[in-house]
Amino acid sequence: MSCNAALASEAASRERLLQLLPREEDAAARERLAELVEAACSNRPPTSSLSRLWILGSLQAKVACAYIAWWLKSRWVDADEKVRTRNETHLKAALELLGTMGYLRGAVMKVGQMLTLPEMVPEQYARLLSSLSFEAPPMHYAMVREVFFDEFGREPEEMFASFEKRAFAAASLGQVHRARLHSGEQVAVKIQYPGIARTIQSDLKNLRLLLQPMRVGDDWPNLLDKLAEIESVLLAETDYLKEAELAQSVRHHFAPEDGIVVPKVHAGFSSRRVLTTELLEGVHIDEFLASDPPQEMRDRFTHLMTVATIRLFYRTHCILADPNPGNFIFMPDGRLGVVDFGCARWYTDEEWRMQCDAEAAAFRQDEKEMERIIVEASLYESAEEMGAERVELVGRVIKWQLEPWLSEGLFDFGDKEFFQRGMDAMRQATRKGYLRGMPLHIWTTRFVLGARAVVYRLRGRCHFKEIYLQESAPQKASHADDAEKTDTRGSISKDRH
Repeated sequence: MSCNAALASEAASRERLLQLLPREEDAAARERLAELVEAACSNRPPTSSLSRLWILGSLQAKVACAYIAWWLKSRWVDADEKVRTRNETHLKAALELLGTMGYLRGAVMKVGQMLTLPEMVPEQYARLLSSLSFEAPPMHYAMVREVFFDEFGREPEEMFASFEKRAFAAASLGQVHRARLHSGEQVAVKIQYPGIARTIQSDLKNLRLLLQPMRVGDDWPNLLDKLAEIESVLLAETDYLKEAELAQSVRHHFAPEDGIVVPKVHAGFSSRRVLTTELLEGVHIDEFLASDPPQEMRDRFTHLMTVATIRLFYRTHCILADPNPGNFIFMPDGRLGVVDFGCARWYTDEEWRMQCDAEAAAFRQDEKEMERIIVEASLYESAEEMGAERVELVGRVIKWQLEPWLSEGLFDFGDKEFFQRGMDAMRQATRKGYLRGMPLHIWTTRFVLGARAVVYRLRGRCHFKEIYLQESAPQKASHADDAEKTDTRGSISKDRH
């Protein structure tokens, strides 16, 4: 790729990111964003633990100093000026976060993608950090060529009839380019950032070091289990062949009349670090909402998202643990495209049993059984050991998560009071340190919060309980049959003894 082409690619990325800034933002903010994008595009992300820790430490210092400076200034200004300068500080901090996370990539970038929940962070943070799901600064094309040489021994232009050198979308651990096969079919080619597995291992190593003061607490062993779980799932996400296998399996669960599209995988053009799939034409949520769609379309896509996620959950016992907005394509014909199956977590038999027990207790409104499940899932022996306050607060979070399952009629996911109630409970539980629990809950919580953030932004509605009962019925019938067979075998065994 020529120097001019590289500069053009970086300029295009910078311009797309600049569009996220309000028109009234000052020139300094735009200039800083341009500098950050250029640095992230041109430099290979560091992989050593020490260098990544140093960069994150420097970021923390920059953000802290910005807020200390604002606090000192705000003591001598009126209320309007205080709000204005606070918003400026939020923007400056968000710019630094965007630049650093886009540069470091890896687990750090995935954290950035998670910091976009409505009502959880300042609006400036959510607006800019959401770009990590769509418009993350792309890696230089020389790095793209390096990945292809390592995986296939050929350049992209040799493998495809045409290949766009400028990435058109960000993925969790890579970026996506448009290309055309020699057969004429348009495809999307996802290319993994170089050294991404090492950056994940370095980030988790650093996190373990930073959390060392918590060794004295009773929850330290559980925290180590959770960090091991995160590392395992994220490292599995770096194997695109596993993702291709899951995507092919998921694709078979939807018929054309469902209105849900999972792109076809082209195995001959895929490897552990390159994944080539059918290209779905459509837009992401920001562009969809910018068109001011009618309520009917908002409700339609909310319905399709609900069908897609519930069907996959009950038919595969697998949770798609990274439902960020970039994973959904709003297609012009009203169909919903679902992409990116890298971050997935399968339930064990024991975990699935607890899931079914919790649903059954919730539907029966069996408070005693729900308390037992909450205590078990939080890894305590009894409610007394867990403590009444923790039982109540964790129970409030779980009941909020299950609320759509229990509500008759049209459920409004755009209801601010409902969404805020859940965010408040989650914040309170986090602030009090009530995070002990099964490692699985990292992903179930991420899934629920991520998916609800999308439909909240859509202001969408759907008959959630009706969809749930319809999609889960075949699996529950099968589960009941298996349980009956187990009981029968147990009775026969007892009789024989």
